[in-house]
Amino acid sequence: MKTIVLGEKSYISKNIGKKFPKFKILSINNFINLYEKEFKDKKINLIINSFYAASKLNNIKNYSNFVRKSSQELSCLLDIIVKKNINKIIYTSSSAIYGLDKNNLSFKKKSQRNLYASFKLANEEMLKNFSIQNNISLVIARVFNVFGENEHFSIVSKLTNQNNKKETIKIFNNGESIRDFIHIDDVVKCYSVFLKRSISGIYDIGTGYGTKISNLIKSFNIKKNILLLKSKVEEIDISIANTKKIQDIINVEKFKSIENFLKKKFKQKSLITKYKYTDYRELGSNRDVVIYGCGFSGIKIANELINSKLSNVRFFVDDDVNKIGKLISGIKVISFSQMKIIAHKYRIPNIIVAIPSLSEKKNAELLEKLSPYCASIQSLPRKKYFKNKNVQVKDLEKILIEEILNRSIFSVNTKKLSNFRNKIILVTGGAGSIGSEICRQLLKAKPKRVLILDHSELGIFKLNKELNTKKLKFILGDIKDQSFVSDLINENRVNYIFHCAAYKHVKFLEENIVSAIKNNVFGTFSILKAIKKTKINVTFISTDKAVNPTNVLGISKRIAEILIQIVAKSNLYKNCKISIVRFGNVLGSDGSAIPTFIEQIKNNQDVTITDFKMKRYFMSIKEACSLVIEASQIRVNNKIFLLKMGKQIKIIDIINKIFKLYKTEGQLLRVKKIGNFGNEKVSEKLTSSKNILPTRIKRIFVVNELIPKDELFFNFIKKLNFAVKNNHKSNLKKLFKNFKW
Repeated sequence: MKTIVLGEKSYISKNIGKKFPKFKILSINNFINLYEKEFKDKKINLIINSFYAASKLNNIKNYSNFVRKSSQELSCLLDIIVKKNINKIIYTSSSAIYGLDKNNLSFKKKSQRNLYASFKLANEEMLKNFSIQNNISLVIARVFNVFGENEHFSIVSKLTNQNNKKETIKIFNNGESIRDFIHIDDVVKCYSVFLKRSISGIYDIGTGYGTKISNLIKSFNIKKNILLLKSKVEEIDISIANTKKIQDIINVEKFKSIENFLKKKFKQKSLITKYKYTDYRELGSNRDVVIYGCGFSGIKIANELINSKLSNVRFFVDDDVNKIGKLISGIKVISFSQMKIIAHKYRIPNIIVAIPSLSEKKNAELLEKLSPYCASIQSLPRKKYFKNKNVQVKDLEKILIEEILNRSIFSVNTKKLSNFRNKIILVTGGAGSIGSEICRQLLKAKPKRVLILDHSELGIFKLNKELNTKKLKFILGDIKDQSFVSDLINENRVNYIFHCAAYKHVKFLEENIVSAIKNNVFGTFSILKAIKKTKINVTFISTDKAVNPTNVLGISKRIAEILIQIVAKSNLYKNCKISIVRFGNVLGSDGSAIPTFIEQIKNNQDVTITDFKMKRYFMSIKEACSLVIEASQIRVNNKIFLLKMGKQIKIIDIINKIFKLYKTEGQLLRVKKIGNFGNEKVSEKLTSSKNILPTRIKRIFVVNELIPKDELFFNFIKKLNFAVKNNHKSNLKKLFKNFKW
C-alpha cells in the first residue's frame, strides 16, 4: 500500500519524507494530474498537509489565491478520487480552531487567525462529510506549535536563530500567551501510528503542557532584540493540547520537550514553568470546584485548595473581560456565559463565591443567578467580618437555604461571648442540630470546658469527629436520670446550662405520647431539680408550637414552659438565673421538612405537603443559637424571650424556591397534599399575649403570659406522672384534651 503526502512545501511533509523515503510527496495539483495514470487502481493512504502558507497570512493580497490553496484544491481532490482505492486520510488541521470565536461580529479589527481557523474547520467538515459518505477512515490531526531543526516560522525558530541577531522580534500580549510546543519528530511519530492503527477521529497533537512565551525568554536569558508589546491581538491566550485521546495509542511522556531543545541551543540549564492541560468543561466529581471571583480572595482560596489537595479547582468565573481567557495560578478564567454552556452538559458540583466586597443584596442576587447551575454553593463572609487578609478555606460558609429565601445573612458577634470565657458550660442534647451549633459558637468564647450531654451514641461520635478539641467533654447519658444529671453538674462545677434536649418530630410524637412527656416534661423537671440551691444560669429552649398547642409536641413544650416558670419562683432557685427562649422553625435542623423537600426533588418524587395554605416562621440555626446565647445574658429572670422571626413564609413558596435550586433539565415540580396527620396548625404564633416588651438586644423580646395557679398545675403534673408511669395513653390524651394553658 502506497502513502501519498500532499503539500510538498509543508515542514511536516518534508520531515515525514525524511523518516519515510518511500512515501511520495506531491502538491495536490500534481497528484490530481497523475491520479488517473498512477494511483486510480492502487490502494493508498493520503496525508494532506496542503494549505495556504501560514507565514503569508498577515499580508494576504490575493484572496482568490488564498481560497484556492486553503480549500478549493482540496475540494477538487475529493471530486476526483475513487473511494475504493482510499484506505485512510490523515488531515493536518490546527490548534487555531480552539481560538475560533464563532460569535465575533466585530468589523474593527482584521482577524487573519480567525480566517485561517475558519477554513481549517471548513476543511475538517468537508472531509468528515466525504469520509462518512464513502466509508473511509479519517484522522484529523489538530497540530499545536511545531518546533525543530530547520524550521523557520515559529516563535521558537525566531528565538533560536543565531544568524539574524539584529532582527527585532515583536511579541504581543506581553508574552503572557501560553503555548504547547511539540517537536516535529513527535508529530511524525503520531502520523506513523495513525497509519498503522485502524482508528478514526480528531486528535490533539501536542505534549499536554503549555509554556509562557515570556518565561522562555527569561529562563534562557535570550539576548535578542525582543519587543514585548502589551497590546492584545486576536489570538487564544491558552493553547494546550488535550492528550487524553492520543495517549491511548502513543506514550506522550516520551515526547521531546521544548526545555531540552533550548538547553542544547543555548548550552545552559534552566527550569521552565509548565501548565498542564485541564479540561475545565468536564465536571462530575464531588471534589470539583468552580470559584466565582478571580480577585485576591478567589486566588488565595484556589491556591489553598490546590496545595491541600482538598478539591479540584476546575476554573474561575469572572465578569472582568480583561481576565477572561487567561490562566491564573494555572486555572482558566471563563465568563458566566461560558459557565452556563458548561452547566447545560455537566451539573457543577460546587461553586465558591469569593467576592467578600459584595453587599448583602448583590450577594443574594448572585446566589439566585448561580443556583440553577450547581449542586452546592459556598461563600466567603462579607468583607467586614474579616479581621485581616489571611483568607482561608475554613472561612468558607455553606450557603444555607435562608440565603435563597432572601433572609439576611447572619454572622455571629463574637464580642458578645466574652462572659463565657473560662466558664464551664453544659449543653443537653448537645449532639443535636441546635445543641451542636450552640457548642460551636461557645467554643469561640474560649470557655474552660463545654460538656456535651446526649443520649445518642452516634450523634456524639459524629460531633466528636468534627469538633476534636480538649475543650469539649462528651457524655453519653439521659436527662431523665436526675441523680446522674445532679452528679454531672456538681462534679464539674457547671456555670451555665443550655437545655436543648427534646423530642421534636411532630408525627412521631403523636404516635409516642408517653415518651414525649417523659423526655420533654419530666426530663426538664430533672434538670430543674438538679440545679436547686445553685447559682447556675440556665436557658431552656422552647418552640412556637407551645403557643395555643394542638399536638403532642406543642403541649409537651408548653407544660415544660409553665413548669419552669412555677418552679423557678421557689426560694430554692433564688440564686439561679432561669430563662426560656421561644422561636419558630430552624432551617437545617434535625427533623426539619426542608431536607425532605430537597431529597424528594433530587429523586424526582412527589413533594409532600400537609396543606397548601400552611406557613411558618423560619430562622437559620446560626442566628437562632447566637440569639439564644445572647438571651442568656439578659438580666431578666424567669421570663419567656421571643426571637424576632420576621414574617411567616408559605411552605409552598419554599418548595418552589428549593425546586429552582435543585431541579434538573426538563424536570417538572409535582406537589402532593397528604393531609394533616399531626394536628398541625395552618400558621403559628410566637405568643398568645399582647404584652410584648423589647430588650436591650434588637432581635430579642420578652413576654408576660398567664400561667395557672401553682396548686392547680401541680395537681395536673401528678395526674400526668401517674399516666406516664402506668403507660396510660388514653388518660394522657384526656388530660391533653382539657389542657388550656
